[in-house]
Amino acid sequence: MKIYQVKGSPDSVMELLEITENGKVKVRDINNDEVIETTMRAFEMAFEPSSDYSSIEKQQAKALMINHSVPADINEMIEKSQVKVVKAFGICTMVAVQLPNGFIITESITSVDEASYNKETNTQICLERIKHKISELEAYKTQSVAIQSRNRNQGKQNC
Repeated sequence: MKIYQVKGSPDSVMELLEITENGKVKVRDINNDEVIETTMRAFEMAFEPSSDYSSIEKQQAKALMINHSVPADINEMIEKSQVKVVKAFGICTMVAVQLPNGFIITESITSVDEASYNKETNTQICLERIKHKISELEAYKTQSVAIQSRNRNQGKQNC
């Protein structure tokens, strides 16, 4: 793996993926997994080889912590879930979502008075909060798996 960094920006770490015959260069941003295609000339002007491998390890660890669930995945998960919306006391909306695996996430929001209560708006706010919770849970799961994998690999090296 050939690692480069943006000149003057050691936090911008890239993996060189490919240099094509027609002079195009493909690199992958280790922070967000984005693939960038540029010309050879632009690549030479913007990037330099990275020799700080501890920095690279930190960047890769950050990349593992990035939640790989995209909003479309979460929306699909919500669509496959059972959703219950309850109006309580004339001003409170409570939303409970039972995910396909059976896990239940709840949220609620309260309006100031009955005149300002809007069930549709309140439901949407609660669903957005639930999506955010799902995103956090998915990030936690991803990080836990990465740490378990790293610990297993370290255990094999120590044998």
